Amino acid sequence: MVDQPALTPGQRVEKLRRGVGLSRERLAGLTGLGASTIKFVENGRRSLTLNVAQRIAPHLGVHDLGDLFGPSVTLSLDGRATHPAVDDVRRALTAWHITIDGQPESTDYLRGAVDSAWQTWHTSRNQRTEAGLVLPGLLDATQRAARLHTGADRRTALALLAQAYHLAQAYLAWHGDRELCWLTVDRGMAAALDADDPLAIAGSIWYAAHILRAVGRGDEALDRLREARALIEPRVADGGVEYAEMLADLHLCTALTRARTGDQGAWADWDTARQVVDRALPDGYVGLRTRVSRPLVEVYAVMCAVDLGDPDEAQRRAHSLDPQSIPSTERRGRHYVELARSADLEGAREATLHLLTRAEATSPETVRFSPAAQDMAGRLAREAPAAIRAEASELAHRISSPPV
Repeated sequence: MVDQPALTPGQRVEKLRRGVGLSRERLAGLTGLGASTIKFVENGRRSLTLNVAQRIAPHLGVHDLGDLFGPSVTLSLDGRATHPAVDDVRRALTAWHITIDGQPESTDYLRGAVDSAWQTWHTSRNQRTEAGLVLPGLLDATQRAARLHTGADRRTALALLAQAYHLAQAYLAWHGDRELCWLTVDRGMAAALDADDPLAIAGSIWYAAHILRAVGRGDEALDRLREARALIEPRVADGGVEYAEMLADLHLCTALTRARTGDQGAWADWDTARQVVDRALPDGYVGLRTRVSRPLVEVYAVMCAVDLGDPDEAQRRAHSLDPQSIPSTERRGRHYVELARSADLEGAREATLHLLTRAEATSPETVRFSPAAQDMAGRLAREAPAAIRAEASELAHRISSPPV
């Protein structure tokens, strides 16, 4: 192992990168990361995560991650769930109904149950706990219905089953086994394809793109999103408002995926989404499941600017966006986390702490289970000026304490 005990992980990355003769831009291109991500890791504005370390290590000639993190860093392989309901959701996902009888719930009942679960997700301050309570029963009911119904009712039940899997993915995204997330993606896509429903298929691609992007397969995510847009766009004119909502959602997801790789072309997709929302969605429209709306388009603008490493643009975009207009408690909490990331990029530690505190007050579980929020809070607790260090340490302790 390279003996560099005095160097931070970011300094180690920079030294190794220079040693193999790679620019930041070239390393970013090889790994699918943004050049801004490499820059902020190296200068200490962003912590080196295990995911990023695994992606850059082969290109830096690193075979032992201790060369990046240092000998004093312990990498835990403990796969315990970080939310108490994960085990119940796992059992519901892997309880195959080999034999099944009785009468299924009606598709009208199931639609109401799925819609209610999504409404809870977006309105509860502790959405993961409440989703964890309803998901096992929801998965069971929709799985049974998809097996027992026939004809058009079966297709409707399959589309609703896909939505139940999507909610499970949203719940599992920041905790639990990665394999469980992939299971929800694959099951959701299979149900949507069996339903032969363009909206269900496009929605499943939207959810698949998020996990593909998260594991460094951004190019695949963009390919799948392109296919979904080609499926939906010809149907927008005659297919009703749901098709316009889906098209906007797909462009927003594309914009964020491109921004995560440092591609300034993200703004073109963001602008297309904005035009779709402005022209095709009624004033005040809010999508039930992903909360597509005019305020959400502006939320994505802030996210794109942060991921492109442009805190000035992020703050400019956020200036006229009233967080209270964001039609989702969960998304509002995540918006405050994004603003905290913007402040963190500029080294404004007091502002970072203030915004993380606002995020926690808005949605405690959004902050508790956000890797970005955990990272910022941990660094503030270690590095913040003495005047705010105690407050930062209290915040870090609160959001790292195990849920009850």
